[in-house]
Amino acid sequence: MAKGENKKKLPSIGAKRFSHRSHMGLKRFLKNRHFQNWIDQNTKYLKQKYLKEDTEGNMKVLIAVLGKGSPKKDKAGNILKDKEGRLIFDYFETKYKKDKEGRLIFDYFETKYKFGNLVLKSKLSSVIIKEKIKPDKIYIIGTEDSLWSLADKMIEEYEKIIIPFGTNYQEFWEIFEKMASLDVENKDVYLDLTHGFRSIPLFISTVMNFFEKVKNAKIKGVYYGMYDVKDDIKPVVDLLPILEMNSWVEGFTIFKEYGDSRKIGKLIQDKYDDLPVEKKREYQNLRKLPKVLEKLSKAFGFTAIDFYVKSLNDVVNVSKNLESIPSSLKAMEFLIKEIENSSKTFQDISKNWEKQLKLAEIYFEKNRYSQSLTALRESLITFVLEETGMNWENKDLREKKLGKLLSDNPEIFPNELFVLMDQIKEFRNKPSHGFIDSNSSEGELNQSIDKLKQYIQKASQILHSNPDLTKVKKALNNVLNS
Repeated sequence: MAKGENKKKLPSIGAKRFSHRSHMGLKRFLKNRHFQNWIDQNTKYLKQKYLKEDTEGNMKVLIAVLGKGSPKKDKAGNILKDKEGRLIFDYFETKYKKDKEGRLIFDYFETKYKFGNLVLKSKLSSVIIKEKIKPDKIYIIGTEDSLWSLADKMIEEYEKIIIPFGTNYQEFWEIFEKMASLDVENKDVYLDLTHGFRSIPLFISTVMNFFEKVKNAKIKGVYYGMYDVKDDIKPVVDLLPILEMNSWVEGFTIFKEYGDSRKIGKLIQDKYDDLPVEKKREYQNLRKLPKVLEKLSKAFGFTAIDFYVKSLNDVVNVSKNLESIPSSLKAMEFLIKEIENSSKTFQDISKNWEKQLKLAEIYFEKNRYSQSLTALRESLITFVLEETGMNWENKDLREKKLGKLLSDNPEIFPNELFVLMDQIKEFRNKPSHGFIDSNSSEGELNQSIDKLKQYIQKASQILHSNPDLTKVKKALNNVLNS
């Protein structure tokens, strides 16, 4: 502390005494070196409080659907018409009023909606949703016949999006294009389906997928006001967990087919981030899961064989130590079970060459042919060194000394083993260089896949037959002692 500076007690974040400093007082405060460390640690708070920087997150967009209704029927199920022969519509809440000319006037009954701890009486569910989430932008989607006058009165500021009814293929695409054109890029999106006509929910899953993957939007809620419940107060429920199942299924499929766990890891991380602070304390081990899933994916992607097996076990261990699983993450139980099954594949395998050979089979099953070939070659080298008692992880032995023996003294190797190793060495050339050759063709690609499958099967047969490596062991010892 410089001479003449008075040591002052550091203010707490958001303390009333600190938050009411004048701008000039803030400048003097910032110049005081005694507070620099405190400032560095609380930059986010200072920017939000004094620079008016938005640190609350993305802009919020509410997309509500507005319909007209369904024809009203009598007790016998017959469609009713007015005096002029026009259909009478009933959309649950519809009141039947007529103008001076006898034409039907559409309206909704006022309904008590409950959204979280907020209860509000309104003709439109979007009113309570708007009040709760406080969106920066509102889009209302409907046809020419939707109750726009009611939206004008109750929602006031919104952008009208007119769509067709969706009676044919062309209109389906027009609906999708209209919804896909909404400005939701990098924004938090909320949808209200309460008053929409029946076909709209079918588009939601596709539109959500488009918003998230193409426009980098985050779907925060998909709401429906349950007018059919018998209670006087109608709950607004969030259908997002149901619709999110598509994302979980996609993530699970990507992992199962390609071994990539990043999608699932991101879903878990996003759900963990959305938990309240007090809930996060209850799930301390859960926050570790996305990290070990990322390591697992990287290990598999780089053919890091030993690290992959270790990462599988890490995921299983973290999963077993989970305090519990939040209801919003129940879908991940399928993933955990699949990873547990994958880890069991290696549990009873003690030999490292066997693990590598098994991984070659797994890569092949997941259509990762180049990686399968790499794992296959490594398993053969590991087999020779491990079965002769050598340090199979010794880089010099693997890449130089064993290679020199194969080149200079092929006769010391069991014939079938040597032929297979030589074939795989030759076979690796084209895949390793991206099949860049004027003679390469699609037919050659298919033949290469078939050949790789045969090599894996042949390797399993030869290595499990315990070929005699006595001469190889003697030669390796001589090389090491020379």
